[in-house]
Amino acid sequence: MRVAHVTDIHVQVRPRLAECFNKRFLGAGNLYIAGREGHFTREVQTRLVEDVLAQKVDAIACTGDVTALATEREFEVARSLLGPLFESAPTVLIPGNHDVYTGATERDRPLESWFGEWTGEGAWPRLHRVGEVAFVCVDVCRAMAIVSSGSASADQLERLDAMLQGLDATFTFLMLHYPLRDRRGEPYGPWTRNIENAEAIEAVLARHAAQIGAILHGHEHHGFRTELPSEPPVPILNPGASGYANLPDKGRRAHFCVYTVTDGRLSDVERFAYDGERFVPEPGGPWASGG
Repeated sequence: MRVAHVTDIHVQVRPRLAECFNKRFLGAGNLYIAGREGHFTREVQTRLVEDVLAQKVDAIACTGDVTALATEREFEVARSLLGPLFESAPTVLIPGNHDVYTGATERDRPLESWFGEWTGEGAWPRLHRVGEVAFVCVDVCRAMAIVSSGSASADQLERLDAMLQGLDATFTFLMLHYPLRDRRGEPYGPWTRNIENAEAIEAVLARHAAQIGAILHGHEHHGFRTELPSEPPVPILNPGASGYANLPDKGRRAHFCVYTVTDGRLSDVERFAYDGERFVPEPGGPWASGG
């Protein structure tokens, strides 16, 4: 089975003034006044859809942040853009912190209104199956006034422990938006943008490390591969932002990954980088560019 992993696409639509009397006031200023709007482009996002479709994968995993400010218009545009891709193969989608950007969007969950056929429903964690491969999805995202840290409730961690204990699958992907570890293999920080109880999540995962084939995440826009320090170690994989504008002089380019699962093991990892025209296999192999 070949699984495409996309993340942090950040579809942007300039918000209306009435939508900015909350955290979006700062976010919109960052994008449209401070100039970060140009960090993501529709041109690359459109090419992403085309080039992932060309891979003809068996499943798609998206680890969140399909939008930038979680406005209804952004979700509408993201659904139009990504719908043909997600409809092409069994898809598993989890929220990113930008998809639950405000208190209202955390409560109302518009991501699930627009993309519910791929998020699933019910309490987290959520389990999706594609053949004999399982996708266990943990939601660590929450709306915060200024910082963008995440957390998983004690109840969710209890359910995660029970789900992994009873899971019958030849291979399991564990999906969450935030990193557990940084590119050096150390606990991910700073505290303003990490998972505040990452240690508790790792403790649950370590108990079931033999059952988890790989941990997939996003959030950090420059991709990297590391490991959960468990026995056995579990690979942690982040392709980097899939909707990034092509700014090679600033070390920014979009990526996505394709993972091959063969006989219950991760037999191959491919990483594709946008070269200004299309996504091509990363020169030198996955993460050879260092970002």
